[in-house]
Amino acid sequence: MSHVKLDTVIEGDVLTEDVVVGDVVLFGAGTVLAKKFIDILKMLGVDEINIENREGGSFRNLKEVFNNIDKRFSYVESNPFMVKLKYLAKDVVSNLRGYR
Repeated sequence: MSHVKLDTVIEGDVLTEDVVVGDVVLFGAGTVLAKKFIDILKMLGVDEINIENREGGSFRNLKEVFNNIDKRFSYVESNPFMVKLKYLAKDVVSNLRGYR
């Protein structure tokens, strides 16, 4: 986990903690940040957030991809819809060419 300035965040970073503004949870842990999310945080004056450590971005095999999917979905395991989505993501990846 990295505690970082919002100015250093890039699209695709993943929150490790909820972002709370006032009494409202704006984005939950596990959220993959899109540019519009980052812009909203800046507009609301959020200075720092906690994100997952960035890795090299490339995976050597299917097992590494599946481990990454499990890690990213671990924040929402209590939501049945998200569990189904996790398995759908694994199914899509397993049908792509290039992974063994």
